[in-house]
Amino acid sequence: SVYTSVSDTQMRDFLLQYDLGDFVSLQGIAQGITNSNYFLTTSTGRYVLTVFEVLKSEELPFFLELNQHLSLNGVACAAPIARKDGRLHSILAGKPACLVTCLNGSDTGWPTEAQCFHTGAMLAKMHLAGQDFPLKMKNPRYDDWWRDACTQLLPVLESKDAALLQSEIAALDENRGEHLPSCII
Repeated sequence: SVYTSVSDTQMRDFLLQYDLGDFVSLQGIAQGITNSNYFLTTSTGRYVLTVFEVLKSEELPFFLELNQHLSLNGVACAAPIARKDGRLHSILAGKPACLVTCLNGSDTGWPTEAQCFHTGAMLAKMHLAGQDFPLKMKNPRYDDWWRDACTQLLPVLESKDAALLQSEIAALDENRGEHLPSCII
């Protein structure tokens, strides 16, 4: 998806931080949910630009270094491209952004049995490669996140749906063995 527009002038200025040649073109990518994504073509090749709509700059090193680690260990994932100063991310249009390698392939609406097998094999490779990744991070979509989401959703839900959401959060809490405060407005 493209939520943040990037002009050719902004892209040319952004590219001054990288050794990727001259700007040729920028094309928005329709697929996606959270971030603005573009195919970037320069005189040295094709890359993917991501402008992060939700993640903050201080959260990016974990994810970018994890992708770099996985890529270096043979996992087929987009590898972040370092700037001239070695950093893996920057600011574009007032938001955190990064460039990554562009993988070969295309969108698959109906995967075949063979594609599913290869996806499973790559996931196994990813999990094995990630075992020696040194950085740790608390799951950002865990208890704090679901309570915040609950607080935001309850005012717009019908009573039946609100009750279901609260009971699911209570069940999650109970299964974790912790008694965290319930999400009640």
